[in-house]
Amino acid sequence: MTGRRPNAGTTRRPPVAEWPLRLDLLVNPYGPSIRVQEAIAAATDLHLPTGRRESLLLRALSDTIGISAESLVLAAGISDAITMLFNWRRPTGSVVLFPPTDASVGHLASRLGIESISVPRSYRFTVDIDPDGDWHAPRGATAYVMSPNDPTGSVLSAQDAVRLLRRCEFLVVDERHGDYGARSLAPLVREFDNLIVVRSFETWAGLSGFPFAYLIAPSSIAGQLSGFRLRSELPAATVTAAEATLDDYTYVQASAHRVREEKSRLYRQLRKLNMVRPLSSWANFLLARVERGDPVLFEHELAERGIAVYRPLQPELVDYLRISAVGPESTLELKRALIDIAATL
Repeated sequence: MTGRRPNAGTTRRPPVAEWPLRLDLLVNPYGPSIRVQEAIAAATDLHLPTGRRESLLLRALSDTIGISAESLVLAAGISDAITMLFNWRRPTGSVVLFPPTDASVGHLASRLGIESISVPRSYRFTVDIDPDGDWHAPRGATAYVMSPNDPTGSVLSAQDAVRLLRRCEFLVVDERHGDYGARSLAPLVREFDNLIVVRSFETWAGLSGFPFAYLIAPSSIAGQLSGFRLRSELPAATVTAAEATLDDYTYVQASAHRVREEKSRLYRQLRKLNMVRPLSSWANFLLARVERGDPVLFEHELAERGIAVYRPLQPELVDYLRISAVGPESTLELKRALIDIAATL
């Protein structure tokens, strides 16, 4: 693995409008660093064990994010990381979820035979824990919160995280979309021995094809979690892609910043229209309430114009669409399509 160096000559042009426009995806539209493609193309050891390379990757990740290697556990993607956590916590009790949120987490708990308890979010789609309330999770329960949340884009505040930590046996914060600008709760791991933060390179760093995630936990917990890894070693291609991403960390951070800036522009453009109302978001997407017309109709009409958006299936979000930020051209095409549709209402 080479040492990290400033990004030079790898800046890409912003994504241009293509058909169909995929505003329903969560992955960074700029894709991974070009060094990932170069490293994979040049690799001659993808068939070999990765034990020693994993140790080097762990050290490089620790140096890059400023977290002790003893508090990090590597995983082959976010799904592997969550499965590892749930298998570890399965004997202790249930998992508390806060809908509306990504339904795949509840489905995973069900497949593993873990009872799920749902605690609805507030009308603002935030996790609001009343400091004077008497709600406590069942004995042995693990609270699981996605922050930023999919599909609402809302985050878990530090205050509510502390309240959950005091009322649940464990709190897992899924920050897979956190590198788009949300404040991480990872620093709280130093203060609380019942907090685990999960992060990933799959969306913001464009590694959906080479899933890589990591868990941040107290060192004593990290040692236990390592025993629940689904595989003894990460796939060689995943290690190679993660190494190359860390080597070009400046670039992937810059690309995530560009997407975040486009998300802000998308928000401003939608606010000017009177048929949808976007909500504030800390992720690379917006949840927008359809104020005029039917969300199903909007989804269909946009698809007819070559624009794909995501319509959440949760009953609480029946009037909403999730729209991802891609690039200026895509935002403009979406604006034109919405104005065109509004004329027919």
